[in-house]
Amino acid sequence: MTDNQIFNDTFFAMGTRCDIVFTDLENEFAEQMFQLVKKEVVYLEKILSRFIPTSAVAEINNADKNKWLTVPEDLWNAIALCFDFYQMSNGAFDITAGPIINLWKKKSGESAKVSKKEIIKALEKSGFHRVDLDFEKKRLRYTADNMELDFGAIGKGIAIDRIKPLLERSGVKNGIVSFGESSILALGKHPNGGSWPLGIRNSFQPNEYVHVFSANNECVTTSGIVVNNDDGQIKWRNHIISPVYGYPVEENKLVSVKSQSASLGEFISTTWLILPEEDKNILAEQLKDIEILEAEYTEEKEFKTKLTVI
Repeated sequence: MTDNQIFNDTFFAMGTRCDIVFTDLENEFAEQMFQLVKKEVVYLEKILSRFIPTSAVAEINNADKNKWLTVPEDLWNAIALCFDFYQMSNGAFDITAGPIINLWKKKSGESAKVSKKEIIKALEKSGFHRVDLDFEKKRLRYTADNMELDFGAIGKGIAIDRIKPLLERSGVKNGIVSFGESSILALGKHPNGGSWPLGIRNSFQPNEYVHVFSANNECVTTSGIVVNNDDGQIKWRNHIISPVYGYPVEENKLVSVKSQSASLGEFISTTWLILPEEDKNILAEQLKDIEILEAEYTEEKEFKTKLTVI
């Protein structure tokens, strides 16, 4: 085997491109590990994606009000994790917020504004407090009509947290798993022998970085209002909505998190955009070994950053 042999390949899942890089592996074994990652991600997508009609979550989302439903174990574990995050954030992270998110998405680009009445109506069909969870029997029921679960904000993080131990047990020591640069696992060391440098791109100058994390067996996840498409074009989105108040985050801002757990990082990066400063401080008391980068853009296409190390 040649020193620092590098394998790389790509597949598409969970609405984005997944780039895989392995170093110091024989090509045949690296290909096997690539297929292992792909198989696991596709498996999880068939469980967690509400856009796949036959997925486990789609079947639950079609359930009638007040009907108890037994939940498959992998989906149940994801629901239980998200319920913990919902409680930690006092409702700021909520996978039942689909109706209010879809309301703003539908109005995006239209001259008509979202009315307070529409927001109230959407909020009446969302909220984890409208989901009864039976932890002993691993089942749930909705207590309101038209409820649904949406793992879009955390699905890639859940996938990475399943992939990491699989690769480690298989003997993969060094590599990268990147979902569109928004959810990244950095295993082991960079080919030069140091930690992996994971840069957070400047949304207005994609060839520049607002910050570079140094990661070793860690994850970096990013959520933001300003994002880059795969073709490098700027895209402005008001897709991050407060599940508590029903309004989108107004600041032109992104949050990136370095942590041991990608799902935890996804939770923090999204929640940090929504919470007021005093609530961030309360949440921070429950965290450790975390780095949180906040990058806020101005109308002059400049930015300022804040790095919080916990």
